[in-house]
This record gives sequence, C-alpha cells and structure tokens, in this order.
Amino acid sequence: MMTCTMRMVAMTLVASGLLVGSAWAEQIWICAVTSAVAVDEDGTVGPPDVGDKERPTFFRVDTAKKELTLLAPKSRRGEVTKLDTVVESDGQWLLSGVEHGRGLNVVITADGHMTLSVVADGVVWSVFGNVLSAEEAK
Repeated sequence: MMTCTMRMVAMTLVASGLLVGSAWAEQIWICAVTSAVAVDEDGTVGPPDVGDKERPTFFRVDTAKKELTLLAPKSRRGEVTKLDTVVESDGQWLLSGVEHGRGLNVVITADGHMTLSVVADGVVWSVFGNVLSAEEAK
C-alpha cells in the first residue's frame, strides 16, 4: 500500500513539474536579425540564398502557439513556420521545426540573444540576433 501511495505522489510531482515547465515556456518574443551567413557543402560562404524573396529582418516566436511568424520586411509579413518542439532548459529556450523540407532550430537566451539555424541538403544557414519579450517591447 505504501508503495502505491509513493508512486501516486511521485506521479503527481512529475505532472506538476511538467505543467509548471509548460507555463514557464509559454512566451512571446520579438526577434531582430543582426547577421546571417550560409555555408555550402563545397565551403562557399556568403549570404543565405532566399531566392527572389527579401531576407527576413524581424520575426515573432510564440511558444504557446508553437509558431515563428515573419514581421518584416513587409513583403514577407505573416509567413508562419510551425514549431514542433519547444523546450526551456537552463534559462534558455530551444525550439525546432521543419519548413519546406529544411530543419529549423532556434535558441533564445535569457540575456536577449537569438541564434537560428536552417539546415538543408548541402547548406547550413546561421542567423544571429537579439530578442525582446513581448512584455518588454510594450
């Protein structure tokens, strides 16, 4: 009987921790891109090739909706990438998803830094910037 009670207490504590962790991770950030570089498999280094589109400069990350939404430039405003994973760990947030067959990973730190990587066959984009929580941006 004592073992069953201890299991129930342990399960309750784990469930509570998961709920608190989820609430803590439900954040919205405004991210500003400060630099971006692409490296191809042949060693070519240069700006990311986004085709005939303008390169994103600002985006919003919403962990509750699990979405990354472009805010600027105006021609790209409203484009959304769904995030599959949102994890808070050691004071930073790790987010990942898939966009048009490319892997997308974002790290947001408590001190306001953002690193984003886009990985496709034969190319890696590294994007760096700064973030403000939506509360700070008001």
